[in-house]
Amino acid sequence: MSFLSLLPVLGLALLPQGPAGPTGTYPALEPGRIRPDLAFLADDFLEGRDTGMPGEAVAARFLEARFRRLGLEALPGGFLRPFPAAPLELAPEPEVALYLEDEEVFVPPRDLVPHPSSPPGSVEAEVVVAGFGLSLPEYEYDDFELVDLEGRIALILRWEPEADRRDSRFAGRRLLPEALLRNKVRACQERGALAVLVADPPGLAERPDAPGILYWPNHSKAYRRMMALAASQLDPAELARSNFKVEEIGDHYFCPLQASAPLGSRIPVAYISQGVLEAVFRRAGKDLLGWMARLQRSGVSQSFASGVRASLDIAFREPRRSGRNVAGILRGPADDPLSREFVVVGAHYDHVGSNEDGAIWNGADDNASGTAALLALAESFVRSRTRPRRSLLFVAFSGEERGLLGSAWFLNDPELPVDRIVAMVNLDMVGRALAGRLQVLGTRSSPILPRLVRDASQGLGLSLDFEAEETFDRSDHASFYAQGIPVVFFSTGMHPDYHRPTDTWDKIDFDATSRVCILARRLIQSLATLDRRLPFEDGYHRQTPVYGIDPRLRVPFDVRYVDRLDY
Repeated sequence: MSFLSLLPVLGLALLPQGPAGPTGTYPALEPGRIRPDLAFLADDFLEGRDTGMPGEAVAARFLEARFRRLGLEALPGGFLRPFPAAPLELAPEPEVALYLEDEEVFVPPRDLVPHPSSPPGSVEAEVVVAGFGLSLPEYEYDDFELVDLEGRIALILRWEPEADRRDSRFAGRRLLPEALLRNKVRACQERGALAVLVADPPGLAERPDAPGILYWPNHSKAYRRMMALAASQLDPAELARSNFKVEEIGDHYFCPLQASAPLGSRIPVAYISQGVLEAVFRRAGKDLLGWMARLQRSGVSQSFASGVRASLDIAFREPRRSGRNVAGILRGPADDPLSREFVVVGAHYDHVGSNEDGAIWNGADDNASGTAALLALAESFVRSRTRPRRSLLFVAFSGEERGLLGSAWFLNDPELPVDRIVAMVNLDMVGRALAGRLQVLGTRSSPILPRLVRDASQGLGLSLDFEAEETFDRSDHASFYAQGIPVVFFSTGMHPDYHRPTDTWDKIDFDATSRVCILARRLIQSLATLDRRLPFEDGYHRQTPVYGIDPRLRVPFDVRYVDRLDY
């Protein structure tokens, strides 16, 4: 056993255990059990746990070892789930290219742009034009009814028929959930497609080029403008206090942009230009504008097998930096059908690292506290005599401080059954409760969540604040909410040590953290035993996009609706 592998054990053995907590019902949640994990994670040795740096790797291995020791089950591929923590870059030609009949070749950035969450791959097959990629029985509309996608490349259009019309027979200009690109790709994948090509509908396209180029820094004009603006206007002293550097600003904005619409696809997905779309129709002997006019006029799908063979190659450069999520499953009873569903319990373990002067941002509250709580909760459920009906998926995310990267890329993992996640409980900064105050965010995502949280808080002496919603989009639950999953986010709130080297473990209120853990455990137990899964409600108005309305993204430049990655 190496010296490094002994560190987690030494950290647990040498720290004081502390007093007992508010109740003996859950021994794993006692303050003295939480303290050693938190103190180890916030130790100088981990150098602030910056994503992709050695301290984060030590923390990840520590968490993996704990999950193994608890007997949690890994997802296929292991407990550690790597993800890019620097902007993805396209591989050079000819590694990214589309060929039609081995005669015409189309390449980035004008004619072919891979979706940032697409897997790499090479496919050769016939192209099937599958309309808008929609199956809407309630509207008597089905783009898949008359075509076979098995072993073929699906070519689909963005949005919906008549998306620009207020009197559209679907929902006017408000886009249906089925129009989400991830749902369209999933529909094609389930029908056997080998890849998906995506184009703007003719007549609605504002440009001849392929959509999506905004999201690739080596081709993005917005990226170059933003970097120039950052270099000229940002205050280096203020950045230094938060341990961010001007040269990292591009990473901090473009990594979240690229991860903003995870498809969770097992097959390659790429945008194509109007020129590629016209070339497919020309080779198929079809008139593109006439075909589109018939579809719009009749309201009936016009999907067809083109007879055109295409070869698609997608490849990316190795990312300059990679982070690691750590995930483990506690299965529900095998004979209970609800055990196929999951409640996710999450906390980010990364922080913002150290600087060249030797200062370390240990992030004791942000978020060694939530990570230690996650470990305590996992142990509490493992040691329980009875398992919850639903399976529990415990995830320690990295990359949160770089724009919720870990949780976004986790949801892009094709091994993750996103459609079977019924709820997500997030713990971020749960170690500094002032007078027992606890912020509870996310309860507008399902109508019964406020009652479940209040019931779970009985007798704990916590003052629940359901109105502190200004930080709703700033932690990992937001990635799950964007996928239509009910969420609850617990936090004891901001303090003067936030993102300062003074956020150290000796300032943690372990008694309050223990009580937050008990509340979280009671809530998780309730969520995991409900007879029916929680209904999702878009109480924060993030899930109702309207055609023509620009999205609200946390970047210092405008992103137009035509540049959305999710539709």
